[in-house]
Amino acid sequence: MDKLVLANDVFFDEVIHLLDKGRRVTIPVKGFSMLPFIRGGKDTVVLEKATEIAPDDIVLFRYSGRWVMHRVLFIEDGLVTIQGDGVWSGREVVGPKQIYGRAVEILRRGKRRVNPYSAWQLWKVHRWQGLGRLRRYILFIYRHLPWNKKWLYDNGN
Repeated sequence: MDKLVLANDVFFDEVIHLLDKGRRVTIPVKGFSMLPFIRGGKDTVVLEKATEIAPDDIVLFRYSGRWVMHRVLFIEDGLVTIQGDGVWSGREVVGPKQIYGRAVEILRRGKRRVNPYSAWQLWKVHRWQGLGRLRRYILFIYRHLPWNKKWLYDNGN
C-alpha cells in the first residue's frame, strides 16, 4: 500500500476543516502517550467536532505548537486539564478553543470498534489512573515485551 506523507499542519488543517463541516474523521495515531488504551502505529481514532467537553473525553487539541490527543481530567474555571493515559506526570491546561475534536470510537488495528466511553472502558481507565506513578513501571515492562518491540520501534515512531 502506498503512503502519502503530509506535514502535520497541512494534515490537521484538513482534519479541522472536515470536523467544522460536521464530518467524522478517522486518523492514525502515533506515539505512546495514550497507552494502554490507544496504541500508536496500531490503532486509529474516529473524531467528531468537539462541541461539548466533559471529564474522561479523549480530545484532539493544540498545545505548544503541537497536535496532541489526550484525556480530559477535569474542567475548572473555564480551563480544561488534560493528561495522556500513558503519562504518569505532566498535564496540559488549555482553553476550550484549543480543543478541536473529540474521539467517538477507537479502531483496533483498523477493524475492531471500541467505544472509549462504555462503562467497561471507563472502569478500566479509572483503575489505571488510580495506579498513579506505578503506571510508569507497568508501561516500561509493557513496552519491552518481545511481541511489542516490533511495532513500537519499527513503525517509524
